[in-house]
Amino acid sequence: MISELQLYNFAAFKELKLNFSPKINVIIGENSCGKTQILKSIYALSRNDMLKSENLFDLFKPHKESLGSLHHRSSSEDALLSVKDASDRQSKIVFSAKSKSQFSEVLSDASVPCLLIPTKEILSLLPAINSGKTSKESLSALFDKSVIDLCELVLKAPSEEAEKILNSDPRASTLAPKLSKALGGRYIIDGSEQYFVAGSYREKKLPGGSKAQQAQIYNDYTELKFEKTEGTETSVMMTAEGYRKIGLLQRLLENGTLTQSGVSTILWDEPESNMNPSLMRMLVECLLVLSRNGQQIIVATHNYVLLKWFDLLVDSSKSDHIMYHALYRDENKVIRSESENDYNMLSKNAIAETYGELYDEEITKALG
Repeated sequence: MISELQLYNFAAFKELKLNFSPKINVIIGENSCGKTQILKSIYALSRNDMLKSENLFDLFKPHKESLGSLHHRSSSEDALLSVKDASDRQSKIVFSAKSKSQFSEVLSDASVPCLLIPTKEILSLLPAINSGKTSKESLSALFDKSVIDLCELVLKAPSEEAEKILNSDPRASTLAPKLSKALGGRYIIDGSEQYFVAGSYREKKLPGGSKAQQAQIYNDYTELKFEKTEGTETSVMMTAEGYRKIGLLQRLLENGTLTQSGVSTILWDEPESNMNPSLMRMLVECLLVLSRNGQQIIVATHNYVLLKWFDLLVDSSKSDHIMYHALYRDENKVIRSESENDYNMLSKNAIAETYGELYDEEITKALG
């Protein structure tokens, strides 16, 4: 898990230090305050193979493929990206404004396996990638590395039948029916075919009890079985983008990415994008389930509805904890941060301020 992020003279940031909750973290702020850069910085430092300049370029896509292009423009001092894990082990990279492709210092001691879900919907890209007809060079020219990495994870075949994976883990067995109900079915990858199908999960009694000890505890000797509605297969491109995001979560559960791959931190950029507000509560409930079962969540959002559901659904009796990180620009246009355990205690909250203005305008109009 990530305990701390430091960015100095990097990209949009002159100086930034964030301390993260091991549970849920919500990053808010106006456009161009660097929310996505924070998530990508954590992701870059979470993997040893990312501690290479060419992979950093593929992730951030700077104007020119040089480290100097990622250096904060108003400073001549070295740039630093650093994360610490829960054991206070550190990974970092250092480079100067004149650096081309060589870091002046690299340290990779932290253990922070992360999954990054970018804003872009990716299921519609999978047929082209899975066919092998599109070269990696072409994909890299079109999309940043976070998109391509996630596509590869989604296409990863499960180690065993999807329903066995779901029934062997309390996170998966709790979330699968919830996601299926919201979607009205399930997203399926079957060889080269990818589609959505209507249906739902049913609980089936096992005469001798579940084979998985965890499932015995959490599911009372039952197992989940998906029952599809015949003849309802629908292509990905004919399915709403918000539903594709739900399908993405389904696949990451079913192929073991969220439960068997050792991912300790989920980074999600604008999970609300292209998603109907009626689905926000379900989404927050899913993230809380993952958090309660040991995974750290870090999301960046612009969405007031998503924020309020986090605020309303947090349950201290279940050991929930949410840290809110607000990014803003001071009078000198320098990005600063404010972190609070209570959403209502944030003094720099652009989202709440905007909704307050909207409410005031509505009152003014109503009063004539």
